[in-house]
Amino acid sequence: ATSLCASRPMSSRIFEPKQLQDLVNQTHPGEKLEPAVEMLLMEVAGEFLDEVARRSCELAKHRGSKKLDIQDVQLHLEKTWNMKIPGFCGTSVRRRHHLLDMTRKRLNVSKKPKEKSRKRGRQKIDEKTSSDAKAGGKGEGTSTSKR
Repeated sequence: ATSLCASRPMSSRIFEPKQLQDLVNQTHPGEKLEPAVEMLLMEVAGEFLDEVARRSCELAKHRGSKKLDIQDVQLHLEKTWNMKIPGFCGTSVRRRHHLLDMTRKRLNVSKKPKEKSRKRGRQKIDEKTSSDAKAGGKGEGTSTSKR
């Protein structure tokens, strides 16, 4: 039985050095990569793709799927690397952010009535103190003796 995502052999390459040089020529015409830099970049790119594939497969397994979907790759890239995949809407990830925002708003709404009731309590104490003060100074002596 094979696993959902079998790792590829280390000897296989994702792309060839010529493709890497073509990419460099597209972005910086006339530049040439040294062989050591070329090998390093290919190694880093290979490790990055291995990690993205492994973590995306873990996400697919976590949601109970036997196949890897674009949403798994998308979720990993957006959450871990803050990378958006061009051409694909981030509906699942954005929806999750929307739900988190809704939860935060709901929690803030539930906190507001408690704050208002505390303010009302303070207002009543302030009103009582001011009415005692207006009653001829008797309230001031009482309120200072309590403190």
